[in-house]
Amino acid sequence: MRSPTRSSFENWRRVQKAALVAIVRNPAVAPALRAFVLSYATVVGPRILNITLLALRRRDRLRKCLSGLKHVLLSALALNGLPIFWAALLASSISFARITDIVVSKLSTSRPYRQASAFIAAMIAGGYTLRWHQRLLKRDATKDITRSIDEPVKSRQEHGRTIDNTLFTVTSAVDYLFRRALVAAKHKSLLGMSKIDYRTTDIYAFVASVTVVMYAWFYHPTRLPKSYNHWITKFADMDTNLLTALRLVKSGDFVYHKDTGYANLLAPSCEKLGLPKEYGDPAVTVPIPCLIIHANKTENCEVHAAWRFLRAFTSALEIYVPLNMVLLLRARPGRRLQHMMEALFSACRSASFLGMFVALAWYSVCFTRTRVGPYLFPKVKRLRWDDTLGPALGSFMCGWSVLLENPRRRGELALFVAPRALGAFLPEDFDKFHEYAECVVFSVAYAVLFSVAMNAPKAWPAGLPDRGVRLRGVVGNALMAVLGRA
Repeated sequence: MRSPTRSSFENWRRVQKAALVAIVRNPAVAPALRAFVLSYATVVGPRILNITLLALRRRDRLRKCLSGLKHVLLSALALNGLPIFWAALLASSISFARITDIVVSKLSTSRPYRQASAFIAAMIAGGYTLRWHQRLLKRDATKDITRSIDEPVKSRQEHGRTIDNTLFTVTSAVDYLFRRALVAAKHKSLLGMSKIDYRTTDIYAFVASVTVVMYAWFYHPTRLPKSYNHWITKFADMDTNLLTALRLVKSGDFVYHKDTGYANLLAPSCEKLGLPKEYGDPAVTVPIPCLIIHANKTENCEVHAAWRFLRAFTSALEIYVPLNMVLLLRARPGRRLQHMMEALFSACRSASFLGMFVALAWYSVCFTRTRVGPYLFPKVKRLRWDDTLGPALGSFMCGWSVLLENPRRRGELALFVAPRALGAFLPEDFDKFHEYAECVVFSVAYAVLFSVAMNAPKAWPAGLPDRGVRLRGVVGNALMAVLGRA
């Protein structure tokens, strides 16, 4: 005969096992775990790669790099981190949607009512989860001992991650609704919209977004994320003193024919390039000579543009070739040679896009300020070509390099740049009104994406007419993958 203690212990084990099975079988668990893993890899992956490359270059800093790896791996698990946020968002959305569906199904079997209830459930879950995340970020920001008690919390900086999430979510949702409207217009033969091709709008969207982002990089860098500023500066390979001079020209502090105290700003650059220091003095040399802009490689603007293209093309190949070669592991053994040629062609095409992007940005500035501008419009002040017109044309022209890229990738590129362009128009500091407005916008956009992803087929047939209306963008693709849709 079993003892009461042993019997109660076995009952407790059965309860634990049943609870574990119930948790594992919960439909919200698997998507939440996939969202956590995907977000964790997205956050940690680039940082680990940077630390690893640093360790390979400087072997004496191996111990410090190992410590950095530990910090990166553990910091991404913080309660206010993106992995926890997306896991909580998916878990709450699916759970709330199922509860709402059960309640509504008792009241009505109409499909529109059930879809509307699922949309509202996702919207509520998205808004509350984002608000919870905002409060965690603000609470941790106010714990900073270096901050004065009277100093206001600059929420734009602490909430940069939530703003990024919101902007990427909004652009994906707007992109889907726009393409869906185009399909509906074509089916109904509506004049005007029926003639619009979303592949063409992808090009225009990319050009418009790049124009805003590059112009902000030239003159308003604080309106872009620090990592984005760093990436553009590194790839453009522009002298920081020259970039500072352009920004001072815009602010009116660096003036031609006047000594405003910045005569020595470009002196280190001139000394480094082997040029006379007078070349960098705005009171003596007008305008800034092309030799400084061309890094003293050549005085010819066209040759300089070709040199910039080759440098950017080579640097891009070093990135794209290894990435495309990794994809060959998925290819069948009998077709690896064919896939290798396709991968090399794709890498060269993407590298050409980035190379032309850099070359057009540089040459358009030179074309405006020295080649054509002053001769066609002699009455325009010489300073105007440097404080607005030259960089503005460069920002506009470089985006057209997307025509060299694969048409399928143009839309993804546009959806990657568009959130940064929208972010450039946001206010520097956020108050409570902006926080709540962000929650509302995010919840509606997320509800659109979540509803579409939940109702999407698990396998998309090749001939499906609506295949072009599937979700795109960072958040759209992630939701499709997390919810098990192809």
